[in-house]
Amino acid sequence: MEPQLDLPPVFDTKTALGSGFTSKQLRGPRVTRLLRGTFATATPDDLLEAFARAALLVAGPESSLCEVTALRMAGVDVPARFSRSDEPIHLHLPIADRGPQRTGVQTHHTQRQLPINTVAGHPALHLAECWLQLAARATVLELVVVGDGLMRRPRPPRHQPFLVEPITLSQAVAQSHRRPGIRTAREAVALVRPGTDSPMESVTRFRLVRAGLPQPYVNYPILDATGWPVYFLDLAYPEQQVAVEYDGAIHVADTIRMQDDAHRRRRLEDDGWRLITATARDLPDGMATIAASVRAALASRGHPAFIHS
Repeated sequence: MEPQLDLPPVFDTKTALGSGFTSKQLRGPRVTRLLRGTFATATPDDLLEAFARAALLVAGPESSLCEVTALRMAGVDVPARFSRSDEPIHLHLPIADRGPQRTGVQTHHTQRQLPINTVAGHPALHLAECWLQLAARATVLELVVVGDGLMRRPRPPRHQPFLVEPITLSQAVAQSHRRPGIRTAREAVALVRPGTDSPMESVTRFRLVRAGLPQPYVNYPILDATGWPVYFLDLAYPEQQVAVEYDGAIHVADTIRMQDDAHRRRRLEDDGWRLITATARDLPDGMATIAASVRAALASRGHPAFIHS
């Protein structure tokens, strides 16, 4: 019997057998096995999405994506250790439902009623709750990076709400008590900032603040004569005209971009800005040398935090 191929992208054994597949064919090259008892008729382009579909399928209609799975499905930048191939699919289920016993699926339960939203077309917990769940196994820095990722500056610039508003994240932390990772979340939420462009900007800012420097402005706009922003500085102390920018060197082979960057830097320096560039080489020592340069620049330009009586 030739199998019918009008199947959903991900299906279970019962659906496959009802469409004409045999048990032998389910073990053959025509299908891709996902979780135990779930399949796809082709190799999925997006493995995370396919495995998420499979987990929701076996868990049933009361299940929803949560923790780092929902964050990744929403397009949030997460540290590399949370996106490895052995990271399970995280599902939230009612407290009375044990959920699927599958390798590759991690279930979470709570006695509280949690609102269910939609992420990439799938049921998921609110992303602020997913961030709080991740706090149980993340460091403060990792949680700041993910928190910043929930509030990225839209590109191209346009009116667009953040995935999670800053006040929503703060309220979620304030309303949570006696849960795993809450102390980490309380420390991290005070350091999260909206409007960043990349995880490395977040890491740079975190290291500077941990070194005792004041919180800088994020993506500070430099305006032209008409009030239109022509440049944005990654991290800035505008009153002292000191800025820190992270250079990931991704444009090294782009001659035009390098020339534009040089022109931009010259104009900013001509206007009195002191630009300090951080690179990947500065990370192993925790940005200590960059922090020292920033501290010296702020002190020389009269930042009140460095005025000694």
